[in-house]
Amino acid sequence: MNQKQWVPYVAPMAIYMAFLLVESPANVAGLYPLKAITVAGALWYCRRHYVEWQQAPPPGAPGGAAALSWAVLTGFVAIVIWIALDPYYPKLRELQHGLDVWLNRLTGAPPPPPPAPAVFDPTTIGSPLARWTFIGSRVFGAVVVVAFMEELFWRGFLIRWLVNENFRTVPLGVFTWTSFLFTTGLFAVEHDQWLAGLICGALYNGLFYWTKSLRACIVAHAVSNAVLAVWVLATGAWQFW
Repeated sequence: MNQKQWVPYVAPMAIYMAFLLVESPANVAGLYPLKAITVAGALWYCRRHYVEWQQAPPPGAPGGAAALSWAVLTGFVAIVIWIALDPYYPKLRELQHGLDVWLNRLTGAPPPPPPAPAVFDPTTIGSPLARWTFIGSRVFGAVVVVAFMEELFWRGFLIRWLVNENFRTVPLGVFTWTSFLFTTGLFAVEHDQWLAGLICGALYNGLFYWTKSLRACIVAHAVSNAVLAVWVLATGAWQFW
């Protein structure tokens, strides 16, 4: 296998995660638009490598309107679950804090400070132009950039690479328990809302196996993020952003 075949699938995700490492409520207003533009630029630069999202499903798999319907339904159900579950389980940063408290107690160290809130309210941005630039980039980033970036990484690359390192030889939608469980688990811990991420990762994987279409997964992810954006803007539930 050409050892560089994985780079176009991994690089945009790596850039996105690098931004996350330095992103905070204090700087996100300026940093998020830059992140969306940078990752979108990386995807555009590598676009000729992404042949999978244009592939038609094989015979026997739902295609056309059927695949689109399944994608929209999966994306909508996934985000309804994401929102509905939110009040009922501890988030990843809370679990990490609980572990730190236990370890410090075990070692006799002073208790760690509580986790800082990870919520940014864009209505606090004074300039209307800056406020709507942030909101517009946040919606575009979630619905377009993240939907493409994550699906190319998780289901275009990683879920197939776990079947065979020469992932380009693995047809879309090939199932193994290892690839299913590993990608579902990693998708969960990528998000602070880990339980919702676990369920949604399983749903997106299920859609991938059913439709054997990366395009369907991109549509589902885009629908999820679009519905979430509408919910956040309508209700002010900024914790989801």
